[in-house]
Formats: sequence, structure tokens, C-alpha cells
Amino acid sequence: MVILSAKRFIPISESTLSVAAKLAERAGIPLREFIESVLAEVLKAMQFRSNIIEVISLSDMLDDLRRAGGVILPQSFVYRLVESLDEEVFAELLNEVRRTASWYGTLAKVKRGPDLETLRLVLNVWFPDMNVSIVKGGNGYRVIAASSNQPVRVTNLARAALEELCKALDLEVKDIQVSRGIIKVSVRCSTHGE
Repeated sequence: MVILSAKRFIPISESTLSVAAKLAERAGIPLREFIESVLAEVLKAMQFRSNIIEVISLSDMLDDLRRAGGVILPQSFVYRLVESLDEEVFAELLNEVRRTASWYGTLAKVKRGPDLETLRLVLNVWFPDMNVSIVKGGNGYRVIAASSNQPVRVTNLARAALEELCKALDLEVKDIQVSRGIIKVSVRCSTHGE
């Protein structure tokens, strides 16, 4: 069987081509080869997850978290470790989470913009065991982060991170409620016309 291939011309904006050309030059490969390799990787990822924009964003956020000194460890071990800390060491950890979340949120705002989708993605990276929902309500939004098996101390870490991320993303926290494994935050976001 013979398969004939035809070249297809796909219009691409000059601004996109300009960015691609700069990245190809930085990588030291021809533009056509660069575009083909990027497209091939995107198509591979899309075989498993259809929302490629989210996949790329999460990948970039994980890299940023790594740069901030974050590590990925087994969740059950982290839960046991956090629960075993004495009060003084836990307070140090809480302060470190606040500092890192503030820095990370500022970086996310610069790279992605100060909006609720950025907050949702960041929370999914930082606390992958939490389901994060954002609902419009009244004159703002309600962010609900929940995990069925999260210990109280880990929920307190998540609260601290969430508060600092909101500040860094210019989201005004109106109200916050916390119980084991559940954080409900009312926020006002200027980028959504609130």
C-alpha cells in the first residue's frame, strides 16, 4: 500500500512564529524541526489528557515549584511527618509555606495573570489530593478546596498557602472557613469585574 503525503500550509500568526523562531534559535535547531517536535509532544500528551493547555500549565507550575525548593513525596508519608512535628517545628513549617506560597503566587501572577483559573491550577499543583471548585456567588467567588483524608495540620498548611496565594494574585479574601480537609474562601477578583 502506498501512502501519498501532501504538504499542508497552516496559517500561523507572525507573533507566534517570531516566538517560535527565538525559542528554536535558543535550542539550536531549525524552526521547522522545532515546531514539529513541539507539536509531536503536544499530540502525545493529548492522547492521555485532552486539555493540553492545562497540561502545559501544570507542567510549568511543577517546574516553578521545584525551583522554589518544593519536592514531591508520597502523600501518606508527608501526612504522617506533618502530624509528628512538635509545635515549634510545625510553626516554622507554616511560616515557610507562607513565604514560599507568596513567592510562588507572585511568579504565577506574572506568568499567567492574576485570576481565579491561575489560583485553581496552583492549588491543584500544591495540594493534588484536594478537589478545587470555584463558584460565582453574590458579589464575588467562592473557592472550595476539599480532601476527604487530609489531617487537620495539613489543612492548616493548605489554608496558609491559599491565603498567601490569594494575596499574591490580587484576590481579596472576604471570608475563610476551615474544617478538617475543607477550606471555603470567599474572594473578590478585580480581573472578573468584581
